[in-house]
Amino acid sequence: MSIKSMRIFIASLIMALPLLISCGNVPQEVMAPVEVNKGKVTLECLVPLDEVKKREAFKNFETDVEAIFPEYDIHLSFVKGDTNAYNTKIKVMLSSDTPPDIFYSGDGNFTKELYASKLIQPLEKKLNDLDYWKIVIPSAKVIGETGHIYAVPIDEVDYNVMLINTKMFSQNKVKIPENFEELKSAVEQFKEKGITPIAIGGKDGRSVYNMIEGFAGTIDHEVTSKIISGDDTFSGKNFRQAATSVMQLIKLGAFPEKTQSISDEEAKKLFYSSQAAIYCTSSDQLNMANNKLKGNVAVLYYPELGETEGSITKNIVSGGTMKDRGLLISSSTKYPREAAKLAVEMSKYYNKYLYEKQGNGSIIYNVDTLKWTPSIALDLVISELRKNVKQEGHVNTGLFEGNIAPNKEKSIEEASAAFMTGLLAVSDYLKEMDISMKSK
Repeated sequence: MSIKSMRIFIASLIMALPLLISCGNVPQEVMAPVEVNKGKVTLECLVPLDEVKKREAFKNFETDVEAIFPEYDIHLSFVKGDTNAYNTKIKVMLSSDTPPDIFYSGDGNFTKELYASKLIQPLEKKLNDLDYWKIVIPSAKVIGETGHIYAVPIDEVDYNVMLINTKMFSQNKVKIPENFEELKSAVEQFKEKGITPIAIGGKDGRSVYNMIEGFAGTIDHEVTSKIISGDDTFSGKNFRQAATSVMQLIKLGAFPEKTQSISDEEAKKLFYSSQAAIYCTSSDQLNMANNKLKGNVAVLYYPELGETEGSITKNIVSGGTMKDRGLLISSSTKYPREAAKLAVEMSKYYNKYLYEKQGNGSIIYNVDTLKWTPSIALDLVISELRKNVKQEGHVNTGLFEGNIAPNKEKSIEEASAAFMTGLLAVSDYLKEMDISMKSK
């Protein structure tokens, strides 16, 4: 099949699905066949239409990328549909005679299905050859259970943190905690004044687990990775110390009454209405918190539970890049090296858009090396968080960043929600989670 015929076939296939719709500046519903110059590398790329930020970011990509890859003939199409519809359409395309070279996956289970069927290729060697890891933050490098990397990361990154209302601390003359004993002291002082010390969505077991994981990461920033790999367990001393510390907070009355029935949305309202001094949440709430509290917000890194005497305390956060999510490369591409180079450029292009156009500092790239300049001033709290996470050893892998199967996630969420009632002993809680990790 000639290159021109191939392009006509792809356009016909997209019409038949249909995959493309008209939406503002994005490509029209029917793509006109493109005449390709002989000798050029032709690459087909697919990204989701329904993700507004990606649609907006990539609307001029074909034109902008010409200057970077003049020897490539690059075509970017937008695929309509929610996650399930998008995944189905991608599978149809991959099963055709002319599969895309590069496409986005925001679903780690979908990526797993594709590499199990050998429809996508491992990328670690190609990314190493491109010196990719030198321009991203350390935690961007996430290796799956197969020992391979299948996705070029592209999405912004969130971390599990505690936010504090700095005005409430200053008005009530409470010292911002630097260790766990000071956190307990702050809890007692706010309790005496009738203020909820810590807001958390206790009804949401994931929020509870993330809090405990946050404390565990201060002892060993690789604790979750070790549990995932089987080199440690939840019943081990590090996670046990973290769960024991949270139990101490529960007994001190650190959380709202009947916190097991409070949703994350309700916990958020407590914090934003200045009824709670601290909020266990994700860094993706920073912008909203800054607006709601008129700048009186700061990140409180989980106070270290390990030995701190004679050492400098690290500001450890849990979370990081979602595993197996990003730009994938088809196993059947004729140009694997060129596709890898283009996928990296697409990732950089999107992150530059987030940073420069939206003032979003939660990106995976080290902006110091790329000389990007935001058009919107970055919030100082977010800037400080960025400085912290770009340092080696400051991020503990988040369990819920696509690192375990959905059934295991559900079991751990349920056990964590039960633990928050105070009726489930630490040892029983940890045992339940160990059983969940061993389940198939």
